[in-house]
Amino acid sequence: MFDEYPAKSESVPEHYKRNFSLGVVNGVLFNFAWAFTAGSTVLPWFVSRLTSSNILIGLSSTLEALGWFMPQLPVAVITSHHHKQLPLYTRTAYLRAVAFLLMTLSVFVFSNKNPTGLLLSFFFFYSIYSLGGGLAGVAFTDIVAKTIPPNKRGSFFGMRMFLGGSLGAVGGLIVKKIMDAYHFPTNFGIIFSVAAVLILVALFSFCYIKEPAPVLTKEKKSWKENFRKGMRIFKEDQRFRQLFWVRVFVGSFVLGYPFYVIFARKVLGISPGMVGVFLTFEMSGYVLSNLLWGYLSNNVSNRLVILLSSFCSVVPPLILLSNIITPLPLALFCFIFFFLGSTNAGLGLGATNYLLHLASEEDRTLYIGFLHTLVGPTVFLSVVGGLILQLTSFTILYILVLLIAIIGIISSYRLTQLKTKRLNIL
Repeated sequence: MFDEYPAKSESVPEHYKRNFSLGVVNGVLFNFAWAFTAGSTVLPWFVSRLTSSNILIGLSSTLEALGWFMPQLPVAVITSHHHKQLPLYTRTAYLRAVAFLLMTLSVFVFSNKNPTGLLLSFFFFYSIYSLGGGLAGVAFTDIVAKTIPPNKRGSFFGMRMFLGGSLGAVGGLIVKKIMDAYHFPTNFGIIFSVAAVLILVALFSFCYIKEPAPVLTKEKKSWKENFRKGMRIFKEDQRFRQLFWVRVFVGSFVLGYPFYVIFARKVLGISPGMVGVFLTFEMSGYVLSNLLWGYLSNNVSNRLVILLSSFCSVVPPLILLSNIITPLPLALFCFIFFFLGSTNAGLGLGATNYLLHLASEEDRTLYIGFLHTLVGPTVFLSVVGGLILQLTSFTILYILVLLIAIIGIISSYRLTQLKTKRLNIL
C-alpha cells in the first residue's frame, strides 16, 4: 500500500517563493562553508598536525554528523506537538554561531604555543557547534516539509547542493592557496574564519523564513508515549525499517572517510596544498551528481537516487585498494573524493526526500527524529576506522569498507518504491 500526499499539498504554499529562496541561500552558504571544514580533508589534516592518534583523527570527521544525529529523537519527542518549529531553530542558531566563532578564535589564541590546548578547544567548541545542528535538525526538516511541496524538494535540495557545491569547488582552490601561503596553524585560522562568516549568514537567513501553521493540531504526549510510538513505527512500517538499513549500510562509507587523505599524506607523500585539490574534486562530485540526483528525485524516484549513490560508494575503496596493489597516477586517486562527494549528495538528498514522503504530517517530526537517532551511532564508524587502522593496516580497513558498501547496494535495491503525486507549480 502506498501513501499519497494529502490534498492540501496540491496548492502552492503561502510565501512559497520567499521560503524557497531563503532555504536555498541557507543551503548554498552552508555547502560553501563546508568546503572549509570538510571532514574528508581539512579537519583530518588539521587534527593530524596536533596528534598522531588515528582515533582522534576519525573523531574529528565524525563530530558534525554525531551532533546532527544523536539529539534528534529527544528533540522530536519534546517538540512534536509544537505549532511552530522556527523559534527552536533560531535559538540554536545563536548557540552555533558563538561556538564556531570561539573555535576559530582559539586557533589564533593557542597558535603553536599550546598544541594540546588547541586540540582540546577545537573538539570542545566544534562539538557544541555540531550539537546545535542536531538540536535544530528536526525543526529544519519539518519546516522544509511544511514550506516546500513534495515534487519541488528535489529542486530545492538540488539547488542548495549544486550552487553551494559549485562555490565549494572554488573553495577548494582557495584552501589550496591558503595552505600553501601560510604556516600551520595560521592557515587553518584563516580557513575557519572564512567558514565562520559563511555559517553566520547561512544560519540567520533561514531564521527569516515564514513558517505556516500546521494543518493538524498535534496533541502533546509524554516522552514515554512518543518513544513507544516511535518503536511501533519501526516495528510496523516496513518501508521505514528498509530506509534505516539503507542509511546504516550506505552511510558506513564514513568508516574510511577521513583516512583517504591520511593515506595520501603518509603513503603518497602529498603536499599540504593537495588538500585543496582533493576538496575541489569532492565538491565537483557533489555538484555534478546533483544535476542527476535532483532530476531523478523530482521526476523518477528517490529510491533510484539512493541506489545509484550506493554504487558510487563502492568506487573510493576500490581505487585505494588498487593503489596499494600498484601505484596509480595521483589524478586517478583524486577521483576517490569525486565519488565521496557523489555518495554524500545522493544519500543526503534521496534519503531525506524518501523519509519526508513516507511520513504523515502528524508523525513527521517523530519519523525524522527517530530515524536520525537510530542511524546516529553509525557516525562512530570513523572512530572505529581509526582504531582498525591503528591496529591493522590501510588494506584491512578498506577491504571492510568495500564489503559494507556492497551490502549497501543490496539493501538499496530492496528499498520499496513509493508513488508520488506530481504537482504543477509555476
